[in-house]
Amino acid sequence: MLVRTLQVVVHCEHKTLWNMLIDRLQHPERYLVGITEARVTEESEDIFISEMLLHGEPVKERVLVRPYDGELRHELLEHPQFTGFIARKIVKTARQSPVAPLYLEYDLDLLRKSLKVQGVVRGEDEILTDLGAEMQKIRVRAEEMDSRR
Repeated sequence: MLVRTLQVVVHCEHKTLWNMLIDRLQHPERYLVGITEARVTEESEDIFISEMLLHGEPVKERVLVRPYDGELRHELLEHPQFTGFIARKIVKTARQSPVAPLYLEYDLDLLRKSLKVQGVVRGEDEILTDLGAEMQKIRVRAEEMDSRR
């Protein structure tokens, strides 16, 4: 079981960071290494179905969009290794200050499907490294967008 919280401080406005998370939902290949194909196959007001090829393996997820909570909850529907979810969310560092930095936080709650290794299987360390790199890309882009204003 992989249960972790990853967090990075981002110096930007809430709206800017939220827009980065929505862009990541619609274009994950811009942020996560190893995605060769990606598309949103179903879309409603607050639920998206996303399909992609990640390191050559098909991944399908249902994404619950919760703008008032600043959260995207990615539930894995099809994944070669895991079941569970990843919640990507924006957390305030200070309640009173509108200029305080934000936390970009990923809550992982993943369960490995099988301990049997078939072919090349990415380990938990590689997955955490990939998600950490994704968070840094989002942070850098969000801070760059805000500095242009």
